[in-house]
Amino acid sequence: MSASLNSPRLPSEPVNPPPARCSHFGTCGGCASQNLPYEEQFRLKTEKVRSALAFIKEVPEIRTHGSPDIWFYRNKMEFSFGDVYPPQEGGPTVKLGMKPKGRWYEVLDLRECFLLSPETAPLLARVRAWAESEKIAPYNSHKKTGFLRHLVLREGKNTGERMVNLVTAPGDFPADSFAAAVRGVYPATTILRGINDKVSDVAVSDKLQVLFGSGCISEALRFGDQELELRISPHSFFQTNTGAANLLYGLLRDWVKEEAADTVLDLYCGGGGITLSVADCCRKAVGVESNEAAVEDAQANAAYNRLRNAEFYCGATEFLLPALLALGPQVLICDPPRAGMHATARAVLAAQGPGTIICVSCNPASLARDLEVLCAAYRMERLEIFDLFPHTEHVETVVLLRRK
Repeated sequence: MSASLNSPRLPSEPVNPPPARCSHFGTCGGCASQNLPYEEQFRLKTEKVRSALAFIKEVPEIRTHGSPDIWFYRNKMEFSFGDVYPPQEGGPTVKLGMKPKGRWYEVLDLRECFLLSPETAPLLARVRAWAESEKIAPYNSHKKTGFLRHLVLREGKNTGERMVNLVTAPGDFPADSFAAAVRGVYPATTILRGINDKVSDVAVSDKLQVLFGSGCISEALRFGDQELELRISPHSFFQTNTGAANLLYGLLRDWVKEEAADTVLDLYCGGGGITLSVADCCRKAVGVESNEAAVEDAQANAAYNRLRNAEFYCGATEFLLPALLALGPQVLICDPPRAGMHATARAVLAAQGPGTIICVSCNPASLARDLEVLCAAYRMERLEIFDLFPHTEHVETVVLLRRK
């Protein structure tokens, strides 16, 4: 069962933790509401969704689902390197942590964090010490000089597998000593080095080198007596909160089963998590995604889980949608990026969409823009929210629409 605020069961972690459990709260950009009791955080999120959708005349009662864990719930985090300024005689020279609120050009040197796992802080300290001892300079986003850019961590919460990806500028570096430093304090099952030669300060790699392990990790989702194992590559999209994503995908499975759908179409499918979660509930599940690497992951995951009725296509949703609708899906699931659906896709769905559309959104504002168009042809029958992001302002909303 979910940790629903409509039921007496609350999340497994204390719901009234001491305000600002983390000493960096108020400066770090990772958490925005850690100082509020968990129930109050979720109440505010619920009101945010209600307010965004207030323009819709008939809104069903909102069902809410809290996060199974509110501490150490994240399965991915990106940390930035920065230099110490002004320089200090005798060091230190390297910072490693998060960006302070509103100051993208600075780095807050993190000494603790309660979002990913208890092993995070010791790893950051060890990597920081490694960089100092090897005399490797952090990247300076103003001067566009330096070598170390980001440290990206991914964890399989249900498998125990862990990925460390060091993103650097081009050039040689002591890879063996880095891998040894990581493995000395962190149970990494794979370690990579990513190369980013772009000016933009994002943790994306143009090239990848595997330093240890397979280069990927796996994560498992469990629905009753069924288990779905997903390969997660360095650039794969997967919901940040594995436990809450399991609840969300379970709900989507239930809705698809109720519709007795023959064909299900999943737009913006990423690595295929939703498509594969509902594939055994219909005759055919079709996913579409513009990121080629994500489609490769989805296809590999379908083969690994022996889901032969799952198909994936690479391309822009707005271009492929008319051809995909010609497949005659009874249910369409749409989980777009934070900006929402492409305007063309919205218009096509309003005019030609199937009888049932399920919208999944991490942004109430963009969801409202999408629904403003769709609700001209559809009515909203169900509305549920999931807290995938405790201690932040973000919330996941799921809506079931039925053609009028």
